[in-house]
Amino acid sequence: MSNGVNFRVCAHCHSRDGELRMCSRCKNAWYCNKDHQMQHWQQHKQGSGGGRHGGGRYRRRSPPEPDLSTPIDSSISSLEASLPSSHSHRSSKTSALFDVRDGADSQSLEEGGFNEEWFAGILESIVRDLNQYGVCVIDDFLGAERADHILNEVKALESHGALEAGQVVSRQVQDQARGMIRGDQIAWVTGGEPHCSCIGQLVTVVDSLVAKANKHQDAGMLANYNITWRTRAMVACYPGRDTHYVKHVDNPNGDGRCITAIYYLNRDWSEDDGGVLRIYPEGKDQVASIEPLFDRMLFFWSDRRNPHEVLPAKITSRYAITVWYLDQKERNEYLARLAHHQMTTTQPTHA
Repeated sequence: MSNGVNFRVCAHCHSRDGELRMCSRCKNAWYCNKDHQMQHWQQHKQGSGGGRHGGGRYRRRSPPEPDLSTPIDSSISSLEASLPSSHSHRSSKTSALFDVRDGADSQSLEEGGFNEEWFAGILESIVRDLNQYGVCVIDDFLGAERADHILNEVKALESHGALEAGQVVSRQVQDQARGMIRGDQIAWVTGGEPHCSCIGQLVTVVDSLVAKANKHQDAGMLANYNITWRTRAMVACYPGRDTHYVKHVDNPNGDGRCITAIYYLNRDWSEDDGGVLRIYPEGKDQVASIEPLFDRMLFFWSDRRNPHEVLPAKITSRYAITVWYLDQKERNEYLARLAHHQMTTTQPTHA
């Protein structure tokens, strides 16, 4: 401060008003409150340079494999999608996968308004329920205020035309056939795009939970995986009119995905609104019907253990954000199969 002028600016909203609080880790950024710090975390951890957030576990690493563009087994992997170039805020295509280990540590979560007791309780639920049921549902995940911020960002993506029809089977499927299989409109985001910081914060929190669950002392079946990578966040909207997604498996061909994580954003949802996610656990008589309630978080195994469908959505917009987490060994084996497939299909034939 000099000559009575306040040179401190909130890194999130750029306000100079009020008593700004300094980030206790890097000592270089200031915020109006914890909510603003939480919402700005994704950009802050990437752009803090020589501060304590830079380098080490806080720096996003580029994955060691190339971005994917050719599907294997004639199916389009969710890992290969990206925001349409016409709506992209980046000059080039971003990497397909991100390091789960970049999730916030306990101190960073506390600075964002999440205490250790909250984190430990949710972590225990994830480990217990995935092992016992293969599905874990957590209500009131982030709280209504944070959920509203995320919903506003999703609606902004929709209003700016960033959502496009979800892909199925192959790029050659006709639009009419695609609509019979899945009717959602989607966009793939990292959370680092302008006006997507709250989505980025959601993913950071989920990253931390999944990484901790994978290494938990009572991990059980989770210990069978080495969860290193995750996809971008898939923002999805079912625009009413009975749009749906037929029964399917997220990872039927061993592409690495082991955990599906879905966050729902539908305020005042009622049964008449439709859009329920119905899961058919393998080898069980029970069917799990997951209502897409506001601020509800869902985890389930991505492979053939959990075939599922989205029932027809009646409401104007049914919103969700999905992230897939990947096992490193299965992912590497998938990439080897992909490389072999590409090599054998491009080899010249000899007379």
